[in-house]
Amino acid sequence: MIALICALLAGAAGVWIGWLWASPRQRVVDSLARRSRVLYELAEGDLENVAAELEQIAEAEPGDATVFLALGALDRRRGRVDRAKAIHRTVLASAALAPEQRVAALVGLGRDLLAQGNERAAVGALVRAISLAPRSVATLESLAMALEQAGAWERAAAAWERHEKLVEGRRRRESKHGRGHALAGQAAASLAEGDERKARKLAERAIELAPDSGHVWTTRARVEAHAGDRHAALDAWQRAWEMSPAGAHVIAPEAWRWASEHPPVEDLLERMLVTLRGATHPELVTSLAEFVARAHPDQAAAALDRVAEHSPTAALALVRLRLARGHREAARDAAMREVPASSFVCGRCGHHAPRFRFRCDHCGAWDSLATTGSTRSSWTTPALVRTANKSSTAGM
Repeated sequence: MIALICALLAGAAGVWIGWLWASPRQRVVDSLARRSRVLYELAEGDLENVAAELEQIAEAEPGDATVFLALGALDRRRGRVDRAKAIHRTVLASAALAPEQRVAALVGLGRDLLAQGNERAAVGALVRAISLAPRSVATLESLAMALEQAGAWERAAAAWERHEKLVEGRRRRESKHGRGHALAGQAAASLAEGDERKARKLAERAIELAPDSGHVWTTRARVEAHAGDRHAALDAWQRAWEMSPAGAHVIAPEAWRWASEHPPVEDLLERMLVTLRGATHPELVTSLAEFVARAHPDQAAAALDRVAEHSPTAALALVRLRLARGHREAARDAAMREVPASSFVCGRCGHHAPRFRFRCDHCGAWDSLATTGSTRSSWTTPALVRTANKSSTAGM
């Protein structure tokens, strides 16, 4: 009997010891499984579920700063910048924070402040991060972008140059482009200060670093136009609208105003016509057709007809042009097309913008905005039909 009791006690003790050994392991397995699920949901773009999972992990593991840093970054992406900023400041308040986590928290805070438009405070946080990790690529990149937004172009160029020395391949090319944009900003500032010679040198160097940037070519065009070099200015204007077709509605009118003040405008008109013949981007075609139609209405109409099914703006311009020339039936046909709605969207982060800018307000990418159409509507654009019907009725 005593032997049986001893055996039962020994078994119970073994079970208890086994449970003590297995329980922490099971918690670790469950935690890893949950984190794997978070990674999968993040890859699928399911941000709401990712946020919910991270909040549960943070409650279960309040001492894991990495989870809070991830949650803060996710909140910023979801537009909850105030909460993201509060999370990063709470993490920074911890005295036992590891150096790499402190750097990450400072970078996160800097990006939060940048998202709120507080460039000065963002630069301060990122400079602190750089002092702790001078070779951190992500920190340097964030600092360079913050300096750009603050208009500190010279410091931004220096930050991009440091960044360029730490990366390779595609990222090095992006660093060069970033430096090119910063130099273009310096050129614009020098031009505003009246230092034409310095502005030209900076603009030329910017072109070397970012030869496919519409923003840089626009700056070059302004510098050359101010210097009075007509041929160089015309070439730069043409390259600017070809490199940034989504911004042609901003670039082309500015070029036309300059050409009107420094006649003849035929030289600029010829360059617009050359671009228009092969252009397929709706915004570019619509912007140039407005001016080309004054001397070459047939070519403007042909270009607009080529892109009208992809752009309501182009379709409306085509209707108006045909009505102005008395082609009512052709105008009616153009008005009856199904046209998708269009807007500006960043090709890097997918952020929709209400108007064109050379730089995305959300992620800071240069020359990334383009027009895009939503799914085709099953109904005809009412404004176009009303325009055509009204003109036809008036002509009867």
